[in-house]
Amino acid sequence: MKSSKPQVIFCTDGIFPLAVGGMQRHSRLLIEELAAMGGLELIVIHPHAGQSVFNNPEIKEIALAPVQTSKRYLINCYNYSKQVLEILLQYPHAVIYSQGLSVWHGIGQVSKRLIVNPHGLEPYQTLSLKDKLLGTPFRLIFNHLFRNAAHVVSLGGRLTGILNGRCRNVVTLPNAVNVPEPIIRKFDNVPLQFLFVGRFAFNKGINILAEAVKSLNEDGYGDKMVFNLVGKGPLFDEYKKVYNFNNLNYLGFADDDKLNELYKTNDMFVLPTLFEGMPTVVLEAMAHGMPIIVTDVGATLEMVDDKNGFIIDKNSVDSLKESLLKYYHTTAEERKNLSKASYEKVKNNFTWKIVAAKHYRLFETVYATT
Repeated sequence: MKSSKPQVIFCTDGIFPLAVGGMQRHSRLLIEELAAMGGLELIVIHPHAGQSVFNNPEIKEIALAPVQTSKRYLINCYNYSKQVLEILLQYPHAVIYSQGLSVWHGIGQVSKRLIVNPHGLEPYQTLSLKDKLLGTPFRLIFNHLFRNAAHVVSLGGRLTGILNGRCRNVVTLPNAVNVPEPIIRKFDNVPLQFLFVGRFAFNKGINILAEAVKSLNEDGYGDKMVFNLVGKGPLFDEYKKVYNFNNLNYLGFADDDKLNELYKTNDMFVLPTLFEGMPTVVLEAMAHGMPIIVTDVGATLEMVDDKNGFIIDKNSVDSLKESLLKYYHTTAEERKNLSKASYEKVKNNFTWKIVAAKHYRLFETVYATT
């Protein structure tokens, strides 16, 4: 029998902090906000067997114990999706919200009530021929999921263009953050402190930032700008060795408390990424009133414009250097206006309360058709 409350099943490959990643954190925060709103019957399928992740009576958890039968990621995802399907068929009227590849096997049996959120669409944004070839299986699988889903979630911006033509219905539902009370910032700091947060991998454009720092130092700005890099990854040791400048600080991993402190004490956030979805770190920086420099990729134009920062060209040292200098030469009042615009934009568009409400309306629409 169909419940009077919309019944929604979240299918995940893990929940933060038991699984670490942007999608896993997104799952937790969205589910918690929807539970606080009330009005939905929430069921969460996750792979944390024997554990209650939410400890909330409003959230029913179904914890599976996926069998890792292969060293290959995609095969394990497919096998996990077989277990997920068995659960889904027990709830014939529930709206299904799938994170990533959680719903795959037998997708045609649930397609009319399925919403797929693929998040960053990295396999569609590869740069080299090698990466494009490595991403081919992922694109083929996602194309299959997109054709079968009732709705596919776009985070916005260029990601919507990737999805158009591959899906029946594309719905824009952005990422979100919890927004703190506005903080008191100084806008005349000397030297200026610039913050980068991200994994030390080639796609984050850290080498572009380092080359821009090198050029700025050669032009006499070495004692006027300091760059603080947060994160670890496969290129951390290499970059630390190659780009060994006095004003380039490699801070390594930072927990949430340390990161929040860095957001408060640094002047500007810089992310010269080469491809992206809708980076949560940019929203977090905006929520702390930071102006932003970011590349025009993914959904970054949804967050940043000339009112709260600078958009730079992909893979361009000159474009990044120019924006860093523009910010350096702004007045304290102009910096204050950029800061205020960042905070207001995230507060008015990208809080979990706002984004969860958009999800709720979509769930109601889909549930009415089941």
